[in-house]
Amino acid sequence: MPAPHSDPDDDPRRTPAPDPAPDPAPDPDPDPDADDDPTRGSTATAGENLPRTLWLLRHGEASEGAPQGGDMARRLAPRGRRDATALGRRLAAGTGVFGLVGRAVPQVALCSAAVRTRETADLVAAAMDGALAVEAYRSLYGANPDTVLRYATEIDDRHRSALIVGHNPTLFELAWNLLGPDEPERPEGPGAPGDPLGAEEPTDRELLRRHGFPTCGLAVIDLAVGSWADLAPGRGALAGLLSPPY
Repeated sequence: MPAPHSDPDDDPRRTPAPDPAPDPAPDPDPDPDADDDPTRGSTATAGENLPRTLWLLRHGEASEGAPQGGDMARRLAPRGRRDATALGRRLAAGTGVFGLVGRAVPQVALCSAAVRTRETADLVAAAMDGALAVEAYRSLYGANPDTVLRYATEIDDRHRSALIVGHNPTLFELAWNLLGPDEPERPEGPGAPGDPLGAEEPTDRELLRRHGFPTCGLAVIDLAVGSWADLAPGRGALAGLLSPPY
């Protein structure tokens, strides 16, 4: 694995009863939008067995130092605050933002308890008008990719989409591990392997390596799991790589 840039700093349907007479009056639909919302259902099952999306966000640009508290107490610089707020405003648009059709925006965020990561998560959540619940954990500060992955497997299955706000190189390594070593399937035609008319399409890992993880950079990963508990290395596919300005 190349060295990452380190951190310098369901749907119920009514079953009609047999018609007792010709032209019976139809029963009213108690919820005409029910068929349009794949997450609608009982509280216990909403979101279960649906595709998952994981958004990995590096904290915004931080100040060079903190007067007290060391690295963990470093606050966001003005640019970091602007980038986090701008990202939150974009996410507030809902499903399909950034052209990621069909991907739900994050519903819950897990973040390191470091000041700069918590500020990043809080600014994103505020710009989403409270649609994002933020949970901060001290043990995610300085955590390795396996620890962050373990936290992700414990996300409530009611949430189809989640955000993790953290640090480099951990986020780069986590994304690298989730994407796995396999080459993506490529269609035949120009650009396919061995086709002299086009270049070979890069793998997800190669795209990640080229892009890196700048401050307030975002990797969006589609997960081939129906439950967060099944999340494991190699179960992801890259949906998008984004960076400021948003």
